[in-house]
Amino acid sequence: MPAFSLLSQPAGACWLGCLALGLLGGRAHGQAPSGWVLKATPQHLVLSGFWLEAEHARPGHPTQTLTVGPQLYWGPTGRPDAAPDPNRRRYNDLVRGAGLQGQHRFYLAAPRAGQSFATGLYLGYSPQVQFFRLHFSQGDQWHEETGPGGLPYLVYGPLRYRETVLRYGVAAQAGYQLALASWALLDVYAGVGVRKSHFWSALDESQFRSGPSDYAHQGIYFPAGFKLGIVL
Repeated sequence: MPAFSLLSQPAGACWLGCLALGLLGGRAHGQAPSGWVLKATPQHLVLSGFWLEAEHARPGHPTQTLTVGPQLYWGPTGRPDAAPDPNRRRYNDLVRGAGLQGQHRFYLAAPRAGQSFATGLYLGYSPQVQFFRLHFSQGDQWHEETGPGGLPYLVYGPLRYRETVLRYGVAAQAGYQLALASWALLDVYAGVGVRKSHFWSALDESQFRSGPSDYAHQGIYFPAGFKLGIVL
């Protein structure tokens, strides 16, 4: 996995955004809540992923909520479950992508009196679709480039490739949502899912199927983590 700091430009922008959300939540304290909860999922930063999620109660069903979660991927590739490959040198491997996830939740209890959002244990299911463009190199090798005047010539150096991935699937999750304040909450979850991926590349095999956290992974996986949210 390439080393990069969470203070890089994309991650820094995300943390500034989370700080702004916190300030917004603090300012909104004491105001009439709208019933919407906005959440961020920080663990996806290790994959240069920026996930937000908006949750709202299903009308007429106080123990059910619906969520929609846009996803943006922008930055260096992160592969926490990939073993280091001594035969492969990395040259600024990058990911660009987007995704969308929805969720239908069933809470075991309705919101308390005067509370605009549900808390406690819940079960849910989440369909998801993602699209990635991954830029990478296979190390130094001889290859042809076009020089001045359109003439081809051989150079020795990193040869860049691009892989495009379309991935989709569905997961079932169980979790617990805890109110940290009247305007803030913590959401912890775990589950199991299955997904399918398709890739397009000049190479015969995908370079991003090292494990369940990789961008082109397909099959069974186990989503787990936490979310931080504010009540709008």
